[in-house]
Amino acid sequence: MDPFSDAGDFDKEIRGDSTDIIFNTELFAIHNLFYQGAYKEVLEQSLAGYSDSAITQARVYHYRAQIALGSPEQVVAELDDTEGNAALAAVKAFALYKAGETESSLELVGELVETSSDDATVQVLGAIVLYLAGMIEEALSLLSKHEGNLAAVALIVQIRLVQNKLDLASKEVQLAKKWGQDNLLVNLSEAWVDLHLGGEKYQEAFYIYEELAQTPSTSNARTFVGQAIADIQLGRLEEAEDAINSALERDSTSPDVLVNAIILFILLGRDHSQYLETLQNVDAENPFLKDLEEKSTLFDTCAAEYASLIVE
Repeated sequence: MDPFSDAGDFDKEIRGDSTDIIFNTELFAIHNLFYQGAYKEVLEQSLAGYSDSAITQARVYHYRAQIALGSPEQVVAELDDTEGNAALAAVKAFALYKAGETESSLELVGELVETSSDDATVQVLGAIVLYLAGMIEEALSLLSKHEGNLAAVALIVQIRLVQNKLDLASKEVQLAKKWGQDNLLVNLSEAWVDLHLGGEKYQEAFYIYEELAQTPSTSNARTFVGQAIADIQLGRLEEAEDAINSALERDSTSPDVLVNAIILFILLGRDHSQYLETLQNVDAENPFLKDLEEKSTLFDTCAAEYASLIVE
């Protein structure tokens, strides 16, 4: 799944200070829903009743869920005036980037890095914008300023995995486990690393996703997708099909679910046309579809070059 798009994306966590908000019991439910990709459920969470120390973070989850569901322009409009709130300004910067206003987004991120680089939301969302703009070292530099921000850790892990620097990704996870072992983000980060390491680590990744899938508070489409991916790598295609079907039952329009369903049914030799059609309808710009089109074009080109050599 693509770590850099916010909903299957790769933007993790938003807080206004260091370590305490993420563990605030008021935010436990909305935090878990967001990081499981349950964005519609996030928006169903009422913002009424949050304490002063938690309301900004709750609002950020709401806005980020809106962005993930394809409404960055709406978020930009709602955050016309962020009232000096660095966390909300960071959300606006990310929304601007997703809305195609790259220059304005980078300008705002630059201002926030200068004035509020100690803010956890600025660190994470600012780093995502920088990464998407190709400024990878600048993104890592900003993330390195974190103090106990597990979302920043998860983002560092994903960047290191994209860079294929598995040793550095693994090191980040091992350090985070010492102080955030039971946190959802740490568990997910460990599973990501295990899937990249392969071998016997596939089974360890499976155990992590299986536990998440069987726990009511963390059971959703994405955890079943993770379980299915581990099963596929272990050669257990029938078990993977059960997991994918569970994911489809929970969210039949999720691009992550659909992409993995297509891959699995190709491996099984089954018809996957309905899932491909649905993916084209819900996310026509999905990287998987673009890659598929490129490969198809390349195949046709190669086939045409050798067509004259084929003996009837």
